[in-house]
Amino acid sequence: MKQRISNPVSRPPHLLSIIWLFLPAFGLISALIGWATTEPPIHWMLAILFGLSLLCWGYVSIRIIYFFKRLRRFLRLLLAGDYDAGIRTRKKSNDEISALENTANQVADRLRTYDRLRAARVSMYSRALELLLLQSKQGIITANVEKETFSLNPVAQKILGVTRNSFSFESVLKPQINDSFSTLFNRAVSGRKTNTEGFCPLQLPGMQSPARLSFLIMPLRDRDETVRFAVLTLDASGTNI
Repeated sequence: MKQRISNPVSRPPHLLSIIWLFLPAFGLISALIGWATTEPPIHWMLAILFGLSLLCWGYVSIRIIYFFKRLRRFLRLLLAGDYDAGIRTRKKSNDEISALENTANQVADRLRTYDRLRAARVSMYSRALELLLLQSKQGIITANVEKETFSLNPVAQKILGVTRNSFSFESVLKPQINDSFSTLFNRAVSGRKTNTEGFCPLQLPGMQSPARLSFLIMPLRDRDETVRFAVLTLDASGTNI
């Protein structure tokens, strides 16, 4: 049984919380007590000390407000997919804000690493799929639902008698001659979202006449059951209609 290894995180002292709460209360109480128990010449010194405590309290407040402003900007950039975002930290500080800044930068580093790994994995899968399509002896059409494009491997191009290897959804699904194919494709991708077989004509731009083909449409669903990609295998009947 694997044990979960966690990295211990040092808890910073609650310096800012203590200072932020302590300074105004201490300054006010000291000023009131001193004002009542000391001679008038000392009052000026107490007033100066009270003013200094308010300045320190104001500095801490400004730092907290400025941090939350930078944190909101940092989170907006992360949500926008900018994983290179970060928060500048003060190396000499060791308080709650510095700890939160370091934690935010660690989150950005983890997301950046994950994004690089995901991009590398997608690129590897894309190259592997492209290699399989080129080497396959069966006619295959891939459908990128997000980009709304069909891509044909060399065998599919030969079966259909076209030189282009990419067509938009609109150019394939919109013509009336392809209504049966459009219905079959939409049933597989938007309807049942399961492997769907059918026998129907298909005419791509550049073809003189439609070809009657047997299709197997295999939609690939993600976790939220959305089809973003589909693979179509096709076989020609050997005659045009």
